[in-house]
Amino acid sequence: MTVETPRFRAVLVHDFNSGNPRRWLEWHELAAPLREHPWLPPDSAYIGSTLLALAEALGPQAPAFRVLVSWWFGSEPILPYVGDDVIVFCLGDGFARKPSYSHDVRLVAKTHGVTRRPSLSLGDPPTWPALLPTLLQETRAQWIRLPAALRSMARTARRGRRATFVEIPLGTYLLSEVPFVSFDSRIYDISFAGSVRNDGEERRRVLPRKTRSRRRMMQTLEDLQADHPAIRVGIKAFDVFGQAREHEAGYSERMMQTRLAPCPRGGYLETYRLFEAAASGCVPIVEGLPHRPYYKDCPAIQIRSWTQLFRLAPSLLADRDQLRLRHEAVLKWWKTRCSAEATAARIAEALDRPAVDARLSSG
Repeated sequence: MTVETPRFRAVLVHDFNSGNPRRWLEWHELAAPLREHPWLPPDSAYIGSTLLALAEALGPQAPAFRVLVSWWFGSEPILPYVGDDVIVFCLGDGFARKPSYSHDVRLVAKTHGVTRRPSLSLGDPPTWPALLPTLLQETRAQWIRLPAALRSMARTARRGRRATFVEIPLGTYLLSEVPFVSFDSRIYDISFAGSVRNDGEERRRVLPRKTRSRRRMMQTLEDLQADHPAIRVGIKAFDVFGQAREHEAGYSERMMQTRLAPCPRGGYLETYRLFEAAASGCVPIVEGLPHRPYYKDCPAIQIRSWTQLFRLAPSLLADRDQLRLRHEAVLKWWKTRCSAEATAARIAEALDRPAVDARLSSG
């Protein structure tokens, strides 16, 4: 006898494309969000899987909750309802702001977190001229965060309690299920497929950090390809992130055929590629990671500058046994920290926390 997974009382998704902060639509087909609402971003597939896993983890409690899924691009959406039975997924806000409604709902599950430490790493000397524009851009980001931070502090003081947040990973964007390829059988020693510059950079006086980072990485990969012909390098670049869905064909297969996966920062420090690489069993190489719970024990290789990759890649590939061990650690980290099931378990744990129940009964 098949037991149906309990579903939530309601799941609504914000239609940010409409420009109306109050426009929400029902989301029934959690396993197929892009067919039900084709305007949704591809990361909704990961969120749909997380919601299905959360309903299963909550069991009979699931129908007591109403779920709202929103993307915070530009203006903040206005919730159709609030209350102790409301769970909000807040996605896309790379400034790590605290939403204005945070104190009015049971829990906010948020990508990019709710804190943002300044990211000003000192790389190799060739990167030092970029320190000043980086400082200016980071100052701008902190200034944008300030109103939400002050508002949240004021509401915490008035209510005598903090809002409840669970920081969740970005998850995957373009990745789809493809047959698993063993690490030793993969075609590419190192490969990158993605955009090379930031959307809207032509309107900026200073090049965005994403563009500067990816230019350095691309140049290093090309130098590596020229100087080490025995290393199998794969490069498939396109212009901006907005074109990503046009290049979806073959992307998942390429990731599954890759051993080392450079994961340069996106418009913000975090990037979908890190999680897509981990889910595919690639060994990610990153510039740095923010302080988030899901990055604990992350086996990605961290570097200060992409210029280091020229020396690092040959040495990593030369020790195949150690690289295979790291590959296995990456798969374990994905499964236990960042998969839809792991994310759902952390949210369910937060919902069941006694401190949360005490807060609600006194509020």
